[in-house]
Amino acid sequence: MMTGVIHRQWLQGIVAGFAFAILAAMLAPSANAAAPGEEAEAFLNDLAVTGIALLEKGDYTKSERELKFREIVSKGFALKAIGKFVVGRYWRKMDSAQQDEYQELFSEWLLKTYANRLGGYRGQTVEIVKSIETESRYKDVIVTTRITLGNGQPSINVDWRVRKFGNEYKVIDLSFEGASMIGTQRKEFESVIQKIGVTGLIDNLRGRLAVLMADNG
Repeated sequence: MMTGVIHRQWLQGIVAGFAFAILAAMLAPSANAAAPGEEAEAFLNDLAVTGIALLEKGDYTKSERELKFREIVSKGFALKAIGKFVVGRYWRKMDSAQQDEYQELFSEWLLKTYANRLGGYRGQTVEIVKSIETESRYKDVIVTTRITLGNGQPSINVDWRVRKFGNEYKVIDLSFEGASMIGTQRKEFESVIQKIGVTGLIDNLRGRLAVLMADNG
């Protein structure tokens, strides 16, 4: 489903977390979950219920599939928190109107980017390996999973960073091959802002989104 080349492309420029929302569809229950991570693991398995249905159902139109994908991402990922993190200190330099426009463009860009990459279920499996509660002020939980791609490809370990917002868990980051997805995206966005400013980043996102929409017809 995903090759090493695609992995590197995601690491270089795009938050890859949302693509793995689909891989959550194959999560297998852990036989002996670590106590601090039981709820986080249960959350990821719950995310699988809608994800597997999306992958297996072959008669969705493109627009229907994108709509279902949006539901999965909105349920499972903290889009606003991620959007704020990837612009770092520049968030405070935006006025409220810029913040609102940026968040809308950022979320839409991510959703369309990964909706376009949806594939079918090809027997991939994901096993929960362990979960660890961090010492951060938010008490984030890192859930480590092992993804088996099949077809002789090596398995990969993916760490999901899960945070509780009120009574709900959401994914705020994931990493593989030693790299954080949102950390990589933050470096790119900060580089863009340093060159062309906050307004330039917003214009850049607007342009990226326009290209995606044009490609979709």
